[in-house]
Amino acid sequence: MRIKRAGSNSQSFADFRTELHSNLAPLLFKRVQVDKQLVILDVGLATPATVDLFSNFKCKLLFVDLFSHELLSGCLSEEADQESHSQSNHSQSSHAQLVEQFTAALNLDPQIQIDICLFWDFFNYLDGTLLKAFIEALHPYLAEDSCGYGLGVLNARRPLPNYQYGIKQLDSLTQYPCGEEQKAVYPHSQRDLNNLLGCFDIDKSRLMPDGRVEYLLSRDADSKFAKKAIF
Repeated sequence: MRIKRAGSNSQSFADFRTELHSNLAPLLFKRVQVDKQLVILDVGLATPATVDLFSNFKCKLLFVDLFSHELLSGCLSEEADQESHSQSNHSQSSHAQLVEQFTAALNLDPQIQIDICLFWDFFNYLDGTLLKAFIEALHPYLAEDSCGYGLGVLNARRPLPNYQYGIKQLDSLTQYPCGEEQKAVYPHSQRDLNNLLGCFDIDKSRLMPDGRVEYLLSRDADSKFAKKAIF
C-alpha cells in the first residue's frame, strides 16, 4: 500500500470532514471479480476514511497524489496553448513529453493492472491537452475491465468546490476543505469528457443536489451499463 497522507492526524480530518452520498460509487465494486485481489488507484492523498475502508478488502491500494504535480501549475499547459495558436495541432513531441511526465508522476510497476481508478475531481484541473496525455499515460496500467469514478460540475457557471476526497463506505464519500489555494479549473461537459477520455467511456452520470456531477467510467461500457445521463 503506497500512502501519502493528507494530514498530520485523523482528528484534524474529523474536525472538518463532511460526507457526500454517492449513487454511483457502489457500482465500481460490482464490476470486479470478488475472488481476485483488487488493485485500486487513488490519484489523491491517502485520507483516513479510504485507508480504513479498504483495509477490510483483499486489495492493493495505491495513492499517487497528482493534485500537487507541477503539471497542474498551468505553465506547460499555457505553452501548449500558445503552440496551438501557431499550429493547427499540438506537435507529437509536446504530447509525448506530457505523456512521459505523467508516466513518471504515476511511477507505477509496469506489470500492474488497475481494476478501479478513483479520479475524484482531478479531470477538472486538466485542460484538454493535459487530460488526453494523462489518460494515455495511464492506459498501459489498466486492466481490460477497469472502471473509474470522477466528479465534475454541471456547467462552467457552477464553481468547483476546493476539496480533497476519500471514501468512507461504498455509497458514502468524505470531503475535506483543501488547505491550499485552488488551482486553475477547466470544467468539462459530459460530451467533452467522452471525447477526451480515450479508452474510458462514461457509463452513467448523476446530478448531485449541489450541482456537482458524479461519473462512472468503464472500458467496456456497452456490455454493462446504458450510457444515459439524467440531466
